[in-house]
Amino acid sequence: MHEDRRGIATTSSSAAAVASLDKAVTSFLSHRRDTPDHIDTALNRDPDLAVAHVFSGFLALLLGRGELVPEARRSLERARASLLRRGGTLREQTLAEALALWCEGEMEQALDRLNEILVDAPLDALTVKLGQSLGFMLGDTIGMRRSLEAVLPAWSDAVPGYGFILGCHAFALEETGELAAAEATGKAAVAREDRDVWSAHAVAHVYETRGAPAEGLAWLEAHADRWDAVNNFARHMEWHRALFHFAQNDVDAVFDLYDRKIRDVKTDDYRDITNAASLLYRLEASGVGVGPRWCELADIAQHRLNDQTLAFAQLHYLLCLVGDRRWAAAFRLFAAMDLEGRAGQGTQAHLLAEIGVPMAKAILANCGADYRTGASSAAAHQLDTTRLGGSRAQRQTFEQILRDAEAREKKSGQRLALMLSRAARAATPRRYQAPRLGAAALAR
Repeated sequence: MHEDRRGIATTSSSAAAVASLDKAVTSFLSHRRDTPDHIDTALNRDPDLAVAHVFSGFLALLLGRGELVPEARRSLERARASLLRRGGTLREQTLAEALALWCEGEMEQALDRLNEILVDAPLDALTVKLGQSLGFMLGDTIGMRRSLEAVLPAWSDAVPGYGFILGCHAFALEETGELAAAEATGKAAVAREDRDVWSAHAVAHVYETRGAPAEGLAWLEAHADRWDAVNNFARHMEWHRALFHFAQNDVDAVFDLYDRKIRDVKTDDYRDITNAASLLYRLEASGVGVGPRWCELADIAQHRLNDQTLAFAQLHYLLCLVGDRRWAAAFRLFAAMDLEGRAGQGTQAHLLAEIGVPMAKAILANCGADYRTGASSAAAHQLDTTRLGGSRAQRQTFEQILRDAEAREKKSGQRLALMLSRAARAATPRRYQAPRLGAAALAR
């Protein structure tokens, strides 16, 4: 048994393995590309390091790709085998249980398990960040903040990694509307930890929410060196920079960032697709042509029609397909989402039924598809898009789609009601006037 830098007991035969695992946790907190490398080093030093196996499994699921779920299950089985061979702490066993629940699609229950760990181990930085990541994917911003504020009293500058935890708190504060506190906390985190990109990201969100693009651009420019060594989160930071330029109507700068920084590498990571699709939609919705840029995104989306891992990702794949006017593929994706929502199990299937499928209908209707769902886009406007996951800035695309679809439906309904009313009057004897059909009646 060995302890990490924060005193968390870890079942291992090797202090060096635990030290490597600790480096992996730090890389995970700072969104570094080398997180898997440190996990591999830890496992090379101790192949039975259960926490490392669980950590690897969580990383696979966080990528939101259906083909990686079997890989996560294999990591889970290795962790379970290790726990059977040499035992483990309650924390290690509960981490494995949380991973098992997520592998079965029960994301909310997995998050509950992670939060149970933090009751007795508030300094468990790995579990804190895993919980924040899963809460983010579930859109549980209130839960993210509640969890952090439960553990924060145990943290201080004397605890390694305190700045990372402050950065998480800053983001949760911003997402729950506490902008002044989020800015102050985020800047305090930035001052404490020069490797933390999440805190810089949280402050950028504050400027986005306030509608202060000049300040946002200045902030990102001042801290751009923080994401030199990070993973594809660097592209998300450039997406924020593009949004600030978009708010200033500097379309040339937006396209320059899109081509050089956001889609410089044509990855199929759903987070990169999300950045690109939401930006192109906003540009087109404002009347700016985007050229052939939808095409390569649609190529990727067309290969992921049956990936039902995340509704959030599926909706962005759908946006790519309709952006490139690939109606047949778009309807196939919609059909897969609808079937999963009606017949599937787990968190994402329920989310599809309640929010994802109605949102998909709004995307199809709003993008010009000749498609009749029998559902009202006006009703879809009442959807709680928070539960789709992502940040408030990311969900603005969904909210704009719903507003546009509602306006489109209202205009279309008024036009159809007028046509039917005129036809009824023309075909009816003068002594009897047919009642006019309103849009609400026509929608029934």
